[in-house]
Amino acid sequence: MLVTGLSIRHIAERFQHSNETISKYFCRVLVAVLSPPFYTNHVCLPKANQPTPSFILDNLKFFPFFEGALGAIDGTHINCSLSALEQDGCRNRKGGLSQNCLACCSFDL
Repeated sequence: MLVTGLSIRHIAERFQHSNETISKYFCRVLVAVLSPPFYTNHVCLPKANQPTPSFILDNLKFFPFFEGALGAIDGTHINCSLSALEQDGCRNRKGGLSQNCLACCSFDL
């Protein structure tokens, strides 16, 4: 629901459950993801005052451009399989079916 933007009604039809059941479990998942144990175990924000890593300082290809950068960000497409009705929203530029994912990390991973 979060990725595709589908409504509870669409998800209920897709999984053949009532709107009430979908709503109940959707709320449970949101509470779990936003709970302190999950967030503190899986999300680590970089410190703003970290020094620039040595591999950036020592490489002229990187140094003037990445000085002061906190991390790196990149995206990828992950193949997916959907029903014929849902395929139009997940077509990539090459005509395949994929989900666009974005990730970020510090330079020391």
